[in-house]
Amino acid sequence: MYAFSFKSKTPKLKNEKGQYLCECANPLPLVLRKATTLTNPARRFLCCPHPSWSGNQCDAYYFIDDELPSDYYKYEMYNLMQQAGSQNKQKRPTDNTQIAEMGNDMHLLNKQIAEMGNDMHLLKTEFINMEKELKECRKNVVFYKRFVMVMLVFVILYLMK
Repeated sequence: MYAFSFKSKTPKLKNEKGQYLCECANPLPLVLRKATTLTNPARRFLCCPHPSWSGNQCDAYYFIDDELPSDYYKYEMYNLMQQAGSQNKQKRPTDNTQIAEMGNDMHLLNKQIAEMGNDMHLLKTEFINMEKELKECRKNVVFYKRFVMVMLVFVILYLMK
């Protein structure tokens, strides 16, 4: 599943699903996280699912990715992560008017979804009615085919006399 870094130990516990478990008193499946520090920028690791601020997190952590080969690459990766983070923050609405506009947009979208739901219901009803009409038409076609056949038989018999 994962190739663990030589600097971190390999997890000891696995559950019946093959997931690695933390070392807490009640072991839980490890969660995948990404380091954001200068020493390990963008390096993925598995760790205890309890939040670190809760005081319940055990010391289980296991790096999945190898360490970057030099401090130069660590520094470059860290700077790229910082730039990406600041761009994401700029995209988030901070102005109350933007948030209100987004709320209005959401309201309009929800209204459109409700209207589409009504349209779908009408279309389903129309479809069901058309299926019934088609069945009736098929019955009529079968009846008229039989009627025509019977008439042909009578005509042939009449002509043969």
